Amino acid sequence: MNAFLYSKKIERCHSPPVLTSFQMQSILEMEYRIMTDKEDKTVRQFVLFCRTALMYEKKNYYNERKHRAERETHIEMLSLKQSGMFEKIFDTYHADYFSVMGYEIGIVDGDLAQALRKLPDKKIQIVLLYYFVGLSDREIGEIYGTGRTTICDQRNNAIKKLRLLMEEMHYGK
Repeated sequence: MNAFLYSKKIERCHSPPVLTSFQMQSILEMEYRIMTDKEDKTVRQFVLFCRTALMYEKKNYYNERKHRAERETHIEMLSLKQSGMFEKIFDTYHADYFSVMGYEIGIVDGDLAQALRKLPDKKIQIVLLYYFVGLSDREIGEIYGTGRTTICDQRNNAIKKLRLLMEEMHYGK
């Protein structure tokens, strides 16, 4: 009776069929099929095409870098006389300057500068330190002796207030 139950279990099992050696050999031949001369020639032509394309792309890249290096000069390599001519080129705009922790920050946008002046000094400093100096909330919190979340809340409130002030300037009350 155990043998009968055992054979029933095998019938229910969905195991893959056992392949004969002839079937295995035919599968292996399909996987490692020998290419015909025409297919081999096509593959070799494609490989040659890819190699050639990459070689010329590499040459173009290095030629472009060489050409750019000949034409361009880093601004730090210029003499004082040469660098003085750039003062004539750059446009100078009226800027409102804010002094924050030893940084002199110029704001060119008059509306933004006017709205910033309406904020409390601490919020102005937090906004300028975050957006213009690039300090994180944690670093600003260390300067003021408060936590990161407090600085984040104050900055977000200051931004909301700035937005309202600038909308009032543009669209009226």
